[in-house]
Amino acid sequence: MANIGSIMNLVKCGLGAVLGTGTKGCRPFLKKVTAISFLSSGFKLDSTRDLNDEYFTELQAEGKLIHIKGIRTFTDNSSDDSIEEMEDGTKQVTKYGLYEFLVNFIEGFYFHSALTSLNSFGDYDVIFWDRDGNGLGTEAVNGSLKGFTVGMIQASRMGWSGDTTLQKEGLSFQLLERGEVDTDYVFIDSANLDFNPNKKDGINEVVLSFPSAPADLATSITIKAVTKQDSKPLSGVLFSQFLVKKGTTPFNPTAGDDSVTPGTYILTVEALATNDALSAQLYNNALNQGVVTLDVDLYKSNTATATVI
Repeated sequence: MANIGSIMNLVKCGLGAVLGTGTKGCRPFLKKVTAISFLSSGFKLDSTRDLNDEYFTELQAEGKLIHIKGIRTFTDNSSDDSIEEMEDGTKQVTKYGLYEFLVNFIEGFYFHSALTSLNSFGDYDVIFWDRDGNGLGTEAVNGSLKGFTVGMIQASRMGWSGDTTLQKEGLSFQLLERGEVDTDYVFIDSANLDFNPNKKDGINEVVLSFPSAPADLATSITIKAVTKQDSKPLSGVLFSQFLVKKGTTPFNPTAGDDSVTPGTYILTVEALATNDALSAQLYNNALNQGVVTLDVDLYKSNTATATVI
């Protein structure tokens, strides 16, 4: 696997004259866009790193990349250039149209809510992924890969189901820098990736709660974990993937699991005292991140609270 700096604009059959008018070499084409990655505005990928599954997941866990797959329809709503014609017939461009897109999904209410949380202006950049797993971004000033500069991001009004139609969720966004697409694009061929962006999932939300208040002198706590989307029990979390605080002092459980009741974790902790204020969340202690990995999926939780009685 080659690093990002060496695969930018590299297609399967070699480097073509992608900036010239010649036709020799392999021609990069982006097919229908089926996934998008929003990155923090201005964030540049590390050109010394491999653009592989490990680096991609790392960026997700750090909160620098939000990946959205499952695009069903991709609509180009870009505006045309404005051209003024003088009295003698001379024409000149007065305004360049900007690229704007609408993407639609069929993922349900929870997904619509997640899309709505992206509403913003100037907070993100975007990389496109097509149905073959090819990527399209732009070149940063330092020569590395970054996403296209995004202005408006706005979730669409949800499309309600009918006798012949499905419920649909949509997201529209506009690119602010036309030159990033027209001349400074970076094409990433899927042959140079070790993962399929169309199968890469986003971060799943988990709701933690204390079913009952811990008691004085107790050396264990009970925490219930369910997925936010469908409220089903989340099993398989290790006791070391919980972070517990007593007041502002953090500590980690020393044992425990959900072997008695799936999704209900009985965790061993230091002795508690009445009126201790407890909080708990999922946490990757090795990387100091609030996102944990179960199998290949990423999960992030709320912070549950309780007071010892």
